[in-house]
Amino acid sequence: MIRIKTAGIKSVPLIICKEKRKIMKKRFLWIMVAAGLLLLAGCGKKNTDGMSVSDTEAAEMEALDFDASDYVKLGDYKKLPVKYPVPTVTDEDVQSSISDLIDENTEYNQVERAILNGDYVSIDFTGTIDGKEFEGGSAEDYEFTMGEGEFLDDFESNLIGKSAGDTTTFKITFPDDYDDGSSEDSVAGKEAEFTVKINSVSEVVVPEYNDAFVASVTDYDTTAAYEDFLREDLMQTATTEAQTAAGEDALSQAIDNAKISGYPQELYDFCYNDTVDSYRSYAEMFGMDYEEFMSEFMSDEDLDEITKNWVNEIIVSKAIADKEGFAVTDQNYEENATALAEEYGYDSLDTFLEDYGKASVIASILREKTISFLYENAEVTEVSSDEYYGAEDLLDTESADTEAIIMEDTE
Repeated sequence: MIRIKTAGIKSVPLIICKEKRKIMKKRFLWIMVAAGLLLLAGCGKKNTDGMSVSDTEAAEMEALDFDASDYVKLGDYKKLPVKYPVPTVTDEDVQSSISDLIDENTEYNQVERAILNGDYVSIDFTGTIDGKEFEGGSAEDYEFTMGEGEFLDDFESNLIGKSAGDTTTFKITFPDDYDDGSSEDSVAGKEAEFTVKINSVSEVVVPEYNDAFVASVTDYDTTAAYEDFLREDLMQTATTEAQTAAGEDALSQAIDNAKISGYPQELYDFCYNDTVDSYRSYAEMFGMDYEEFMSEFMSDEDLDEITKNWVNEIIVSKAIADKEGFAVTDQNYEENATALAEEYGYDSLDTFLEDYGKASVIASILREKTISFLYENAEVTEVSSDEYYGAEDLLDTESADTEAIIMEDTE
């Protein structure tokens, strides 16, 4: 049986090794940085809470039907000073894309033999300390590659030689300096007993990167041609991202310069529900319940703040669009909505609208148009990507506060 590994995000068990936990936490934070942009664009799949789709859509469309001038007096929004991170594409960027292609085409063949280093394994496990289960010490259908250091060495070594269907029980002692992120009830230095069931063992078959492989899985005949395409595609993406970053800076300034006197309650409700839908999607993506996700990463006050930021963005964007004549109309809606659906990987506009709702799509189009307009009319100063994205270093520090990064902003 051949099984292709699918990309996904899983929660991080406590017994993941210390360095791996740091890497996965950093990856999580960067995912949330990217997710924050989707959140502001109204990207959560809709939860109608018992209302019909038509009733929900009607209520949401009504929320966007207001006169922005009733709620805001615009300040300066043209010729705003913004920094533009000059896009670059490095050899490492190209290699990362090549690695992604190889990963996507790596085969996982289930085998009926004992586990070896390098095998891809699925396990259920339960851990106890002094006879009691502890937080982060249990998981079901957890998949990982043996020998990559994802789990503590003592944990993995006890699985070597076991086969699918086997159950084994063993004890390990957490290192004295083990960082489980908990100031209370830390497992550092404690002995734990684990019962592990081996669900499946798969041999990993990694394709060789050469002309034949590239020709079989891409539209290019050689590695050289494919890498030329990657550089061009990566540069195009980086350029769009740089322009968007500068435009978002300008939008933030435009909001700060505006005098916002209030907002329609219907608009707040729409933005609140849109925000909740987004975080439900993120929770599902991370294999967590919504309540669990929110309790760990977000407070009610945070949710309210994010909602009001989204409200302010819509009000100011709508006011600028009305004044400058680029509002989303029936005439340009379908073209823009189709382009947005393609950007998010949808083949059908109808399916895209079923998932996200017409009002959210309109709000996203309005935001993109506003960001583009503000960028085109800004005073742009070019800076290096390293200077612009200097906050990346923050994610390398163990003291980085997760909630703070999410607000500004494993496999």
